[in-house]
Amino acid sequence: MLSSPMQNNDSMAESSLYSYSRQQNYDKDSLWDKLNLSQQYAVCSLGQFGYLLTYVRSVGASTLAILKLDNKIATINEAGVINVNPAIDCRM
Repeated sequence: MLSSPMQNNDSMAESSLYSYSRQQNYDKDSLWDKLNLSQQYAVCSLGQFGYLLTYVRSVGASTLAILKLDNKIATINEAGVINVNPAIDCRM
């Protein structure tokens, strides 16, 4: 999650967070640790079909897990709801 100083800043701070997070290469364990239990369960469910956890994005207090399988993208929100047709663009 975001640290408390970042949560109090405006959208300019969020945009700098996005660029900062894109520059880092997280290993799978650190991505896994950013997920709650519902998201971890959903990641395991999609993993049975070959999806791989690729990104975890935090915006405010929300966390979104992004998984990829070939040219397919799936997302998992904090409630563990899987969306296999998200309206997002990811660099492949």
